[in-house]
Amino acid sequence: MEIKDSGPTAGIDLTAFGSHGVRHVSIHRNAGPGAASGPGAAVVAVALMHLAPGGRIGRHEATIPQALTVVAGDGWVSGADGRAVPITAGRTACWAAGEDHETWTDTGLTAVVVEAAEPHPAGLLGRTPATGA
Repeated sequence: MEIKDSGPTAGIDLTAFGSHGVRHVSIHRNAGPGAASGPGAAVVAVALMHLAPGGRIGRHEATIPQALTVVAGDGWVSGADGRAVPITAGRTACWAAGEDHETWTDTGLTAVVVEAAEPHPAGLLGRTPATGA
């Protein structure tokens, strides 16, 4: 067994899409057999996102279905309509491929992000997303 650092000091600063105050820690990335390599080619990707107080993952399009599960803290998410929806620990925002979205916080949050090109139909990404807080 090996224990690795996945805290806020690990990973890289995320600045794409006008993001700020975000540390991206890649946990798993699989391009699949015979797939092209590179960040845009992932079939499955799992990451931790640490947003500092005032942090924001800027508005961008989900290239494949995506779920963001808040494990600590709270903030807001928005989808295609741009409406701010509060999100807290234990809640998950799901976005469809092609959907514009963003995440931000005043007080800080940590989230697990899962992207899957072909989500399992019985899994969270395969279900109709819940709305509200």
